[in-house]
Amino acid sequence: MYLGIETSTGHVYEGNSAPRFAISPRPAISLAKLIETEADWQRLPANMASTPFAWVFREDSFDPVTRVRRGRLYEAYGNVQPGSFPVSAHPTDHDTVREIAASSQLTKSLYAYQPCQTLVARADHGLGTVLALGTGRASSAWRVIQAEVLVDDDILVSLKALSAFGILPAVAHDRVPEGSCQSVQRAVDRVLDAAFRESPISIIDHCRNAVQVVLSSWMVQAGEDEKMLGHDLDVVCKAVESKFRKLAARDAANIVRLLHSRGKANKQETESLRLAVEEDAELSIQALGFILREVGWAAA
Repeated sequence: MYLGIETSTGHVYEGNSAPRFAISPRPAISLAKLIETEADWQRLPANMASTPFAWVFREDSFDPVTRVRRGRLYEAYGNVQPGSFPVSAHPTDHDTVREIAASSQLTKSLYAYQPCQTLVARADHGLGTVLALGTGRASSAWRVIQAEVLVDDDILVSLKALSAFGILPAVAHDRVPEGSCQSVQRAVDRVLDAAFRESPISIIDHCRNAVQVVLSSWMVQAGEDEKMLGHDLDVVCKAVESKFRKLAARDAANIVRLLHSRGKANKQETESLRLAVEEDAELSIQALGFILREVGWAAA
């Protein structure tokens, strides 16, 4: 099926050979961009008019519990955007009657799209790739977890949300010492900014820093010497175990600490470590969230 979006009204049309038949009510449609490098996040489309050859995603359903969206993915149709297409009258277009009376054929200027064969033609058939939905002003990150070709050649994709919000709890500022509140929030914000946008090693590095800041600040609040704020994470982990018996928090912090070493070439070589992948970065984010809850600094 082909998809068309009218330039003047935003009305949506579809059809087997060209976008022709009006769709009402209007479906939710987002601009989409395939994210293959970190720099792609800086090249998100501003709007449809300035980036008419961008991909678009038409949402069919969304499950807020599993954070999975299902819908159809399209790429630009033809070499000219927008183009003129004969279409049926849209039920909400009140000027259509007069337009039809003046002409035997109704023609509209549409941004036209066809099923996104480029995605499924990839070696991975699109599975595991990351899509950004939205524009440079506001966007969200999604992983393709399923892709299939429907009988009408539409490309149906299932997308899983890649968002640290919902994974990482908000910081309860009223429970964090005033002198540490800013540094704790800054460290957590760096993780949120990096999540699913930077490389796995970079995300783990931000998580390691945040874990060190959170645990050392919490121990100082509990009576530990302020010198603890400057210690490396391995020293902090040992103190969490020996002085405060927070064994689960220690183990969560150790996971982040050990994952961080996978970004060092000498460690990879001497210990035969595999490279960190995105799932490892997600584990580090979850470990940070666990630690915030464990020390009582997560907002309810």
